[in-house]
Amino acid sequence: MSFFMSGNEIENYAIYTLLLIYIIHVVIMKMNHTYEVALKKNVANALEVDELNRLANEDITHFHYNLEARTPPIEVLNKI
Repeated sequence: MSFFMSGNEIENYAIYTLLLIYIIHVVIMKMNHTYEVALKKNVANALEVDELNRLANEDITHFHYNLEARTPPIEVLNKI
């Protein structure tokens, strides 16, 4: 799709091709539950990965703490 949308002008055949792809996508979404679920799972996984990366960039210690563990976390051992 981005191939058609590059540049300052969009040709007529590109518009019709993108419209056809969109219509096929909508029909498949309505008719096929498996396609819909797979598409939503992929989007959700991508968003989850982005959010976890954001959290890791902000404060990596969040991932080092395991509240279920009986051993102290890495940060506590470093302070000792």
